[in-house]
Amino acid sequence: MSTYRGSPLGIKLIIALYNIFGYKAAKGLVYFVALFYALITHKNRLFLENYYKAVGVPVNFSSYFKHLYAFSLNIFDRFIAKEGMQESTVEVERINVEAFEALQKTGGMLIFSHHGNWAQSFKIFQTYDITLNIIGDEAIDENLQKLESNKQANKRINIISLKNGMQAMLDIARALQNNEIVIIMVDRVKELEKTVEVDFLGRKTLLHSGGFEIALMRKAPILGCDIVRTGDQKIKIEFSDVITSDKETKSEKLPDLAQQYATFLDKVVREYPYQWFNFFDFWATKKNA
Repeated sequence: MSTYRGSPLGIKLIIALYNIFGYKAAKGLVYFVALFYALITHKNRLFLENYYKAVGVPVNFSSYFKHLYAFSLNIFDRFIAKEGMQESTVEVERINVEAFEALQKTGGMLIFSHHGNWAQSFKIFQTYDITLNIIGDEAIDENLQKLESNKQANKRINIISLKNGMQAMLDIARALQNNEIVIIMVDRVKELEKTVEVDFLGRKTLLHSGGFEIALMRKAPILGCDIVRTGDQKIKIEFSDVITSDKETKSEKLPDLAQQYATFLDKVVREYPYQWFNFFDFWATKKNA
């Protein structure tokens, strides 16, 4: 479950229940879906043992079920929001939003992780006069992509695929030059040569270095961002302070920038441990494991 694996038919069923019976009835089905997956994948909780220990969560089935239920609720809210939940019905708490409003004027890098419901950022940021450019290279199931697509709502959201090589680099440069916002997720490492080491949850950890390298190259400001579910139709969006470095060399600046983000991420993950949606041994492939 390191990436999202959902059933379009199941999602359509939950959406239909929501439209007919309302939020609570559809949410009830989500509970049983999470319980079902917790039972049939119970051995997978062993992959999370290091994470649970790091955040002080018991390594048992109850924790694993809570974790899957939190994941299922976030996916549920993600699709319900696209199908009919009006923004006025969602209570949004904003923390340090002044930092983001400053970034809105200058453009820059917005750093995310697979913690909380980052996909809700699309809906939240629609209220701002900005263009979002999302860097990604993970495949999305074609049927799910159709469910999520909304040309009118996403007319100011651009997807930049790293698979496009030099064209992706040109698109990123253009976006930053136009004072737009570039979003990247840094908590899943695929190539060890594109990493930076930080302290995170009490362990040496590797983050993807791309976002920090781009910011250094383009002299772009950086913000960390985290969005979590705090209750039914309630979310909290929190921004870090602006991440900058007064170090002299790139070799010093890069880990300094990454560590500042890691410190922000450490704080929000410890506050909401069940909304960490990396369902694998996070440190297994790291050189420090």
